[in-house]
Amino acid sequence: RLRLSKGDKPVTARDLQIKLVALWKTSSPWKMISLGRGFYEFKFTSYEDMRLAWSSGTVNLKPGVLRLSKWTNDFNSSAQSQTNVQVWIRLMELPQEYWRQRTLFEIASAIGIPLALDEATKNRTIGHYARLLVDLDLSNRIFDE
Repeated sequence: RLRLSKGDKPVTARDLQIKLVALWKTSSPWKMISLGRGFYEFKFTSYEDMRLAWSSGTVNLKPGVLRLSKWTNDFNSSAQSQTNVQVWIRLMELPQEYWRQRTLFEIASAIGIPLALDEATKNRTIGHYARLLVDLDLSNRIFDE
């Protein structure tokens, strides 16, 4: 499902497909079918291409986030409830050797899917905490520590 933040300009299906073709780099063409309400079905000609796309997980498309999920029988886009939210988290008092994007993303992945660093963290202009945008599934247990 493609989720846009409030105020984001809508993304056309064509623009979405162009972004995904550049991102996924599959060995053969694939098909994208709009199911309404931001849901799409993707059909791949090979298992390897499907695995390649699936391994990208949640994709920050700027604007919007594409979350891939396994197909379920009797899927109805109108009956789907939204259990994911994007939140900015702070990782406090981190030693300087952990201030690399890959390391910060690994730490944040313990609670959700890391999507982005804020500019101050990216440029290391503030050293008190690292700030990351994380996609959380509220249907899962969230830790309070």
